[in-house]
Amino acid sequence: MTSVLPVSLVMGVVVGLLVGAYFNVFNVPVMEWAISLEEAAAAAEAPAGEAEDGGGIAVSLGVQRVGMAAGLAVLGVLFGAVFTGLYHLVRLASPGWNMWAWSSIAGFLGFWAISLFAQLKYPLNPPGIGEGTSLLARQGFQFLFIAVSILAVVGVCFAVRKVVQSQPHGVGRWLGLSGIAAAYAVVAIAAFLLIPGNPDAIPEWVPEGLVIMFRSFSIIGHFLLWMGIALGVAGYIRYKEKGICANPAAAERVSVG
Repeated sequence: MTSVLPVSLVMGVVVGLLVGAYFNVFNVPVMEWAISLEEAAAAAEAPAGEAEDGGGIAVSLGVQRVGMAAGLAVLGVLFGAVFTGLYHLVRLASPGWNMWAWSSIAGFLGFWAISLFAQLKYPLNPPGIGEGTSLLARQGFQFLFIAVSILAVVGVCFAVRKVVQSQPHGVGRWLGLSGIAAAYAVVAIAAFLLIPGNPDAIPEWVPEGLVIMFRSFSIIGHFLLWMGIALGVAGYIRYKEKGICANPAAAERVSVG
């Protein structure tokens, strides 16, 4: 018996480390650019003849890069756990489909609900953007938005399952699915409009191209993480099943949990 959860968690670590390498190659130079601009802006605003003191603990670039990869591995574990729940919901809502379809849809739903939709509302910013006084409020509203987003997607999965079971085919099924899509759109738009966004403006010293690059590389990294977990889980389990099914005596015991 092959369980999806442990495979998803391990795959989250592996893919998280790979995506961490991606971020180190693409995002770290952009972050260094932002930090240098922030230091230059702070030096320009300091009184003449007054030296700037960082006041913090210096961390080497190597340690920062390793920390980023480790952080992405932890994030991969969290995404793997969420993926497992979405995978089972999608599998129940679409019986008869294959594991590649279930995994791909679950990965895309996770990417949409937690990463893409959330970043449309709360775009990721490079270092130096954002006031410390608004940090807790921003993080609280962002967490609330992500919670509403993922709950809405889970509700869609349950509703689709119910419609599929009660309306196997015909016009009633399509009307039910259309109603679910409309209801989700209402909830998503309401959450987007009613939950407060990020109040901090981008400083004038930050070039627009820097922000675009940082946000683009970040969302691509999230997409690679979600779909890497989804396709990695499906591929690994199919590979294991193929190996087990080569033994006729064990083939009857194979199932995906």
